[in-house]
Amino acid sequence: MEPKHQKIALACVVLASVVGLLVVMNRKSADDDVSDLPPIEPSRPSQSQPPAVPEASKGGDEGASKEDTPKMSNTNKKKKGGEGDRSEKLRLTKILEESDKEGKKLFREGKYIEAADAFGKAIEASRQISGLEKQLVTLLNNRSAMYEKADMVDLALEDCASVLELEVAHEKARKKRARIFESLMEFKKALTELCAIQLDFMHKNKASLMRGIPLNPPVEQKKMEDLCDACLPAAMRDAEQMRDEWQKKRVKEGKNHSLPAKHTVGMLMESFSSCSVWRSEASADLDLGALALELARDVAGAERADLLFRRGRRNAFEAKYDDAFADFRLAEDLAEKESLQGEMKFYPQLLEWLGVCKHLSYDLTGAIVAYEKCIEVTDKDDADKQAELRVKCAGIKMDAGEIEVADGWFSKALEINPDFPDALLHRSNLYMLKRDLESAKKDIEKCLKVKPDFLAAQLRQATLAMHLDQPDQALSCLDLADTLCPKNSDVQVYKGELFFTMGKVDEALKCFEKGMEYDRSNPNAYVNAALAIMNIPAVMGSPPDTGRACDLLEKGLEIDPQFQGAYIHLGQLKLTLARDIEECVPVIDLYKEGLCQCRTKDEMADLLKMLIMAESQYDAAKLLGMTTMG
Repeated sequence: MEPKHQKIALACVVLASVVGLLVVMNRKSADDDVSDLPPIEPSRPSQSQPPAVPEASKGGDEGASKEDTPKMSNTNKKKKGGEGDRSEKLRLTKILEESDKEGKKLFREGKYIEAADAFGKAIEASRQISGLEKQLVTLLNNRSAMYEKADMVDLALEDCASVLELEVAHEKARKKRARIFESLMEFKKALTELCAIQLDFMHKNKASLMRGIPLNPPVEQKKMEDLCDACLPAAMRDAEQMRDEWQKKRVKEGKNHSLPAKHTVGMLMESFSSCSVWRSEASADLDLGALALELARDVAGAERADLLFRRGRRNAFEAKYDDAFADFRLAEDLAEKESLQGEMKFYPQLLEWLGVCKHLSYDLTGAIVAYEKCIEVTDKDDADKQAELRVKCAGIKMDAGEIEVADGWFSKALEINPDFPDALLHRSNLYMLKRDLESAKKDIEKCLKVKPDFLAAQLRQATLAMHLDQPDQALSCLDLADTLCPKNSDVQVYKGELFFTMGKVDEALKCFEKGMEYDRSNPNAYVNAALAIMNIPAVMGSPPDTGRACDLLEKGLEIDPQFQGAYIHLGQLKLTLARDIEECVPVIDLYKEGLCQCRTKDEMADLLKMLIMAESQYDAAKLLGMTTMG
């Protein structure tokens, strides 16, 4: 229900990572037009031998071989390098030029197959004359264009492959391959071809790009984005299969919980007014050791189920959430197996905690079932608890993307208590998702009027002020929050985000560093600090401290392996620092690791695009024979 991580729009410096420079192409583009042949230089006789004028020559040195002319022989046999060779070259050159001319004529008439045949004759002639590699490349490219226009794509691809064997970075051939692959719905191959054009351009213009000299790139951003989007459906299926196999492996290893970081769980807990109530009850209960001793006694039935619940609650109090949720599940299994629901003292509370546990594990169906059961067995006179349970149902529906259903649950909660602060706080988030900032503002102001010391509401009000472009108001909210909760890590992170949006990057970094100091388990502090470091203006030409930035991003992921933004930023930074092309492989593996941690397609989408681009650029570099990123 709450945003999993607060975000700041920070632009990392990326030189060689994912830069979109791809051209918009269609089947009728100028690239389809045939190219003129490079001039065929006339051969000259060797200075060491007297020139021999072939019969077909009409003077001058046209058609003469560039090779040294062998001495004449009196025999009647055909001589290598002599008059016969020069005559043969002139004959082949004539065939080449006439066939090329005929091919262009047929192309203009729209007779593409006949044009391809004409270019084929020119190709055969050029292959019999040494030193005409450039002409051969042009002729092969022209014939491939004819095959493409005639929808003979296999033959077009064969000719393109022959062109690229001779000239690996041939731009027109790669564009043609990209068009054909796209028409065949092989979008990843098309993207790779365009990435090859991109990388070759960047490599050839490295010095100018480093100096910031404006250049006209050979490709456009939108085409890259369109092809990347076209790759998504198939890539999404592969990613979901990879994630499912990874999760099955975790279950076999006994790691069947997939919870967010402790800090994220704690923030969700604190966004409900009842947090202080259950924490007080857990604190007053026996400690974990004493509860374990009680469970070691010969206790069974409802008493044992209640003890398991109490130990789970105490574990949650001590932020041992995996152990807590394991205890809650044991209590649930025992209660269902022995039908203890009516005998347990803490059965309603157990159902509520099971809802929390399943929600955080992203078992949304199980969570809503647990909350609805809890609503049924909870005292109807306990208005605040009845309202809170409906707010939690709304949160599940928000995470499921069912915004209107969630709004209905909020309405039910507010029917019970129109001033219930939890409903007002969380509904304001729903309004922000709907971009209804005025309604969000009304809800949060009413929430704070009812409960002025509600820290989660203070932070939400600051966020809202930032969205409304009211930085002074946001800072006032955060200063008040700082007074209410001194040395609070989240307050410092929010302040850092605000300072960053105001262009005060140094101040932002100081706040993020305080956030790390106040709570070592807050992943947002580490990730935002890394991004701030990358955006601090260079002093005297000194580059950002990329090493520290990498360390902070890696620490953020160690704390919270589900922090998708951290995978993206770390991958981009590592690609920027890569020198050897093989250093891209660990980045690809990093993105795949992040995808396994995703719970929904929405979470996967951005990370999957980065993976698609990284793989395409790596494959493109291999096509070009590149070994370094520089």
